[in-house]
Amino acid sequence: MIANLPSIELADRTEHEAAVDVLAEAFADDPMVREAVSRASSPAIARRSIFDASTLTALAQGGALLVAKQESLIVGAAIVVGPDERRVRGAVQRVIAGLRFLRLLPLLGLRGLALLNDADLASRRLAPGATHHVLVAVGVSSAGRGQGFGRALVDAAFARAIADPSSDGLRLETENPKNVELYARWGFDVLGRVEVDPVAVHVMYRSVREARKDA
Repeated sequence: MIANLPSIELADRTEHEAAVDVLAEAFADDPMVREAVSRASSPAIARRSIFDASTLTALAQGGALLVAKQESLIVGAAIVVGPDERRVRGAVQRVIAGLRFLRLLPLLGLRGLALLNDADLASRRLAPGATHHVLVAVGVSSAGRGQGFGRALVDAAFARAIADPSSDGLRLETENPKNVELYARWGFDVLGRVEVDPVAVHVMYRSVREARKDA
């Protein structure tokens, strides 16, 4: 039904909290996030803090927070970061990001924080050499699943890479084997798999080259 088609937009500042709430809910059963918050006194608060920090870091780096809406209700969200065009700014922002995530230590503990850091490093090691966009996170609320919102958000993130002449494609990571099959159907290739004990991180990539040829 047309009424159920998602509207993908850039989130405005008043929508950031709702978008973070959606991501926190969507990743409740994600293997990596579940492990990272497993020793937290309040896993729900710790999980939300992870995505709040991820969103703030991405926006500070010039990234984007996309939201999927249905009848003005936010049912999905995606965090996308583009290529680092200014290395100095990128280096400064990485330091700030490190300090921001360090604040999660009391919530996650050393083990939880180390898991997130190791997963990020694993993804970076397998990343292609060409400059590209990164889909940091994408999730849909339980009420919106199965209606195409996730695909619409991934397509919107990929469209940003296509529109950026400096970008070669879109990279993402997933710890859910079912998602590997799903993203493969959406045009992503597996760059590699890394064991970040006790979770396997799958790094995937979709180049923009064919899409630009067809445009």
